[in-house]
Amino acid sequence: MKLTHPATFVALGLGGFVLARLIPMLFALIDTAAPLQWWASRATGFVAYVGLWLAMMLGLMISARGLDGVINRKVVLELHQQWTMAAALATGAHVLLVVTDAYVDMSWRGAAVPGSSVYLPGPVALGTIAMWGLAVLALSEWLQRRMNYMAWRVLHASAFGTFVIGLVHGVVSGTDSGSSGAQALYAGTAALLLGAIVFRVLYFPVKPNKTKITKPDPVEQAGQPEASGAGNVAA
Repeated sequence: MKLTHPATFVALGLGGFVLARLIPMLFALIDTAAPLQWWASRATGFVAYVGLWLAMMLGLMISARGLDGVINRKVVLELHQQWTMAAALATGAHVLLVVTDAYVDMSWRGAAVPGSSVYLPGPVALGTIAMWGLAVLALSEWLQRRMNYMAWRVLHASAFGTFVIGLVHGVVSGTDSGSSGAQALYAGTAALLLGAIVFRVLYFPVKPNKTKITKPDPVEQAGQPEASGAGNVAA
């Protein structure tokens, strides 16, 4: 995955757009005298959430075989990988900002071990689980060619659970979850993703591979001359 690929710049541009949409929301909090680091931690949390949502939407597009000829799968795959990595990096920055914030009673152990946080133990535990789930997803992107395909599919299927856990974490732990902007973001992304999943399942279902490959009869094979450059595989 080359960082100089045009898809990288598209991903960065979309990331800048997301940040631009979040800045007014952050400026609206100036009257609360909230520290700058708190604003930054909230912004990185939102970017991580939106990044994971975009990665999943793009992943659904890649898996929908009916979109052949409609989308450029190579570009969409690049964007999918870039947004997965962007979400992982934003999550790391979010955790770093929260742990080092003097106004938040959060330790490294509390952020890394589910249920060990003194500050909002339940909501933070959900965030920790989502963090590790996202880390596994990001790592699987780099190790895809070295992994067993079924193991890779199982890991990728866990992305849906990671997203739901991250969504709940954002809703119950975010101090700005009651704002109209945050509510619209959470409700809108969740609804669009659910709609995309239903559309994918109903209109582009995975067709089972009915092709059966049988081993040739050793008795018949012994009576036939060897074919040069190819093996005998029965249809």
